[in-house]
Amino acid sequence: MKRLLTLILLALLTTMSSMARAGDGPWGAFEKNTLNPGEMSQAMPADLGLAFERVGIPSHDRRLDGFLVRAAASCQAAPALLIFHGRGETVADWIAVQKLLHDKCVSSLVFDYSGHGRSNPPGTIDNINDDSVAALGAFLQMFPTGGRRCLLSHSLGGGPLLYAATHSDAKPDCIIVASPFSSLRDIAIRGGAPEQAMLKLPDVWNNVDATSHLSIPLLWVHSRSDKTIPVDLGQRVYDAKPGMKASNVIDGFDHNAIYKEMPDAIWSPIIAFAKTM
Repeated sequence: MKRLLTLILLALLTTMSSMARAGDGPWGAFEKNTLNPGEMSQAMPADLGLAFERVGIPSHDRRLDGFLVRAAASCQAAPALLIFHGRGETVADWIAVQKLLHDKCVSSLVFDYSGHGRSNPPGTIDNINDDSVAALGAFLQMFPTGGRRCLLSHSLGGGPLLYAATHSDAKPDCIIVASPFSSLRDIAIRGGAPEQAMLKLPDVWNNVDATSHLSIPLLWVHSRSDKTIPVDLGQRVYDAKPGMKASNVIDGFDHNAIYKEMPDAIWSPIIAFAKTM
């Protein structure tokens, strides 16, 4: 929480001063310091004995890198998940999750946003929004028939996921948001940033507003022990969702447990939801 807050405050200070370079947007410092980690690991699904395809997804003049792992042919009507990872993560961080899903007869595609991993830079909010729509379109083409096709986000990934879900004509069958934030503004204000100053910044990745326009079934997953994104911010996202929805609020797991420890308490409800909702 403190690290993300620091970066948001840096964006705020950059905006309010005259020191920003020409062409930098109001969130420019945040984008530069948060959305461009580059390649941090060369791990891939083959390291875990998984057959996979390394895919390239066009997004305007950029190309996004991704790992596609298909469920075994013996799996009947296997669902597929498109994974939107969180801040400071790349596809390499999610290969163990892809193995878990494969072993449960679930296909998966995880991709890197612009500026992440081997995907072309720069990572900006606008570029990542475009990336999310491009990835959704590619995902639905990869899985045109068969099992259910669902989107899964972790943390910061909730912003681009919900952008894609509300800005694309093509729709998935369900959405799962793990540890989502209500908005970047809320995180900054919660940490002590002056509210009136924050209100002058563009309201990007307002997940509460985006969720209020969803007609697709949604599952919210959050741990009360999450110190990075407090559970009450995720509650706001869940409360805004009209229609069909479910929640899995648990105790005892930190923010990144979803891809590090991968406990059944998190993953069993996600897989069941993807298969049935």
